[in-house]
Amino acid sequence: MIVGCAQPGETWPDWGERPIEVEVGPGHGGFALDHATKHPDRLLVVIETRRSDCELIRMRADKRGLANLHVVQGDARLLLPRMFRDGQLWAVHVQFPDPWWKKRHHKRRMVDVEFAQLMRRLLRPGGLIDFRTDVPAYFREALQTWLEAGFVRLPDAAPEVLSTRERRYAVTGQPVFRAAFENPAAPVAAPPSERTGRDWRDTRRK
Repeated sequence: MIVGCAQPGETWPDWGERPIEVEVGPGHGGFALDHATKHPDRLLVVIETRRSDCELIRMRADKRGLANLHVVQGDARLLLPRMFRDGQLWAVHVQFPDPWWKKRHHKRRMVDVEFAQLMRRLLRPGGLIDFRTDVPAYFREALQTWLEAGFVRLPDAAPEVLSTRERRYAVTGQPVFRAAFENPAAPVAAPPSERTGRDWRDTRRK
């Protein structure tokens, strides 16, 4: 299977018939492994930039016998439109994305207006966004970004599966900010302004 070589719209991998979910930036894969175990009827594709993390997740998935967890190394922004057709995804999980604290790195922040517009296209009507962070300003800015893109926020509910970080925070008391959104059937609208969704500031936790 060739991933990341074709231009968007030219060709896509054959993912089979199972509902497809994506996790962007799975880290060591704590959430991905538990989620794939809990939902063997779904295909979970995780996209991670670090080769060492990809190899670790593959090894842990093999030990569990998880045939429904597929690991891809690379930049999610580049790979997603090359891997999936519009309306093909059932859910996208973005959990604790890197805050990229330095100003010169703000352009690397994952959740911005462009990414939200891409998710509106790739998710099926009724598809879900699962967003979690431990940075208050990131949460506030991302909330505005998802809503401006046309997503509908769902009522707050306890997550079905916790990440490794969330289990650790449950012990230390560090707050976690979570929100889930549904992709409506309405057409994807153009961004309402020049806002990028990346230019937030917060106090870096030591």
